[in-house]
Amino acid sequence: MQRFLPARPAGRVALFIVLLSLATLLLTRPSKSGDFQEYALMTIALASHATPDLRLSDVDTASRLSPEPGFELIHDQLRVGMRQAAEYPFPGFVRGHDGSYYAIHFFAYPALAAIPFKLIDAAGGKPFKAFQLLNLGALALLTIALYRFTGTPRRAIFGTVFFLLSGGLLYANWGSPEFFSACALLSGLFFVLAGSPYAGALLASVAAMQNPPLVAFGLFAPLIRLTYVHAQENLSWAAAWRKVVTRHTVLASILLVALAALPVMFNLAKFGVPSVIAVLSTDRSLMTLGRLVSFFFDLNQGAIVGLPVAMLLVLAQLAAQDRLRWLPHLLVAILFSVAMAIPTLSTVNWNSGASGMMRYALWGGMPLLYLGLVYLQRLPRWPPALVAAILLAQAGAMTFARSYDYLEFSPAARFMLARFPALYAPEPEIFIERTLHQDGAVHADVVAPYPSPQHPVKILFKADSRTAHTSLCGAGGQVRIEHATGGWVYLDGPPACLPGAHD
Repeated sequence: MQRFLPARPAGRVALFIVLLSLATLLLTRPSKSGDFQEYALMTIALASHATPDLRLSDVDTASRLSPEPGFELIHDQLRVGMRQAAEYPFPGFVRGHDGSYYAIHFFAYPALAAIPFKLIDAAGGKPFKAFQLLNLGALALLTIALYRFTGTPRRAIFGTVFFLLSGGLLYANWGSPEFFSACALLSGLFFVLAGSPYAGALLASVAAMQNPPLVAFGLFAPLIRLTYVHAQENLSWAAAWRKVVTRHTVLASILLVALAALPVMFNLAKFGVPSVIAVLSTDRSLMTLGRLVSFFFDLNQGAIVGLPVAMLLVLAQLAAQDRLRWLPHLLVAILFSVAMAIPTLSTVNWNSGASGMMRYALWGGMPLLYLGLVYLQRLPRWPPALVAAILLAQAGAMTFARSYDYLEFSPAARFMLARFPALYAPEPEIFIERTLHQDGAVHADVVAPYPSPQHPVKILFKADSRTAHTSLCGAGGQVRIEHATGGWVYLDGPPACLPGAHD
C-alpha cells in the first residue's frame, strides 16, 4: 500500500486536499441557507456584467437556478420593488444614490466565486458549486498553513479535520462567507507565525471585507506572534520585538486595513454611510455583557457548541508547568476573539438562522482553536488515544449541533430548562424565538412561556408591558416582580399575581 502513496510529505498533503475536495464536490451539494440569496445574486451579477449592481436580468437568472417556492417569492418581490423604484425592495437589498440596486453585504466573496460560477454554468453544470470550490480553496490554504507550522503531514491533516469538526462542517457548503472567513483567519494566523505576514494579511483582509471585525487581525496577529516567539524560543521581550516587529510586519497590517476599508469606501459612494448594514441592522444598546457571554457560552448557538475541545485545551494550558511563560500568548489570543465578538453584539437579529453555533461564533472562535492547535503542537508526541478522543468528542459536537433548528432549543438547553431552570437565562431574543418557534417574534408585549402556557417552568416578558401583565394575571392583574427595572424579566414557574389581581 505504501508504494501507492506520494513519497514526499508535501505530496501526501496534496493528495489529502485533492481527495477531500473530490469527495465534497461529488457527495454533497451547496446549501442555500443564511444570506444565500444575497451572495447568489451578487455572484450572478458579477459573472454576467462584472459589476455588483443587481438588474432584472440577474433576478431572472436567479429564478432559473433557484426555482424553489421560497426563493421564487423573494425574486417576485424583488422584481416588483425594483420596477417601482422602492428604496428597500426586499430585506437585504437597497437602492443606492445612483438608482441601482445592491445587496447590503459587500461583494468580495461573490467576486471570487464569479469566475468558477460562470465556467460551471457555461459547461452545463450546477453553478452554485462555485461556492463549494471557493470554500475548498480556503480549506486547502489552511492545510498548507498547518503543514508549514507543524512540519508533518499527519499533524497538518489532523489540524484540518479538527477544524472541520469544530464548526467547519456546519457551514462548509453554505453559499456565504462564514466558512471562508474562518479558514482565512485561522490560516492567516499560522502564516504570520511562520513569518509570512503578507500572506496572513491578504487572507484576513478578504475575510474582513465580509466580516469587518476581522480587521482586528492587523493588531492582534503581530502581538500573537510576538508572544509566541517570546515563549517558544525563550527570548527576552526586547529580542522577540526585534525579531517580530519589522518593516514587513507594519506594512502587512497597513495593507490589511487598506483592503478592509474598501467596503467602507463603497458604502460611502453608494449609500452615503460607512456601512448600510450598521444603519439597517444594528443597535448599539444591544451591546451588553450578557450578549458577550451568550456569544461564547450559550448552549444553543454559542461558540461552545462547536468548540468544546478547543476551550478545554485553552483551560489545560492554565494547568501546564510552563503556563506563566505562555500566559501572555494565551491572553492575547483570547482578547483577539473577544475583540471580534464585541462589534457583533449590536446585531438586531441575534438569534439568526444558524447551524448549531452562530455564524459569527464560527470565525470569532478561531483564535481559541488556534490556541488548541498550538498547545497540541507543543506536545512531543500524540498518543493515539488522545487523537481519537479529540476527534470523537468533536464528531459528537457536530452531531449535537445538527440535531436541532435555530427556532428550537438544543438538547443541552432543554436539559437545563427541565432540571435547573433557575440557572439558565439565555439572551431574551434566543429564548423568545425558540420558545415560540418563530423568527422575528420579539416585541414589547410578547410573553414567552416554556414549554407551554399551561405548564410553564420559565416565562419571559417585559416588566413594563401592561399587555403582558394582563396576559399572565388577567384583566387589571399585575405580576409580582422582584427588582423590576423595566426590562426583560424571567419567571421560574407560573406567575405570582399581586393580591387582588384577576386570575
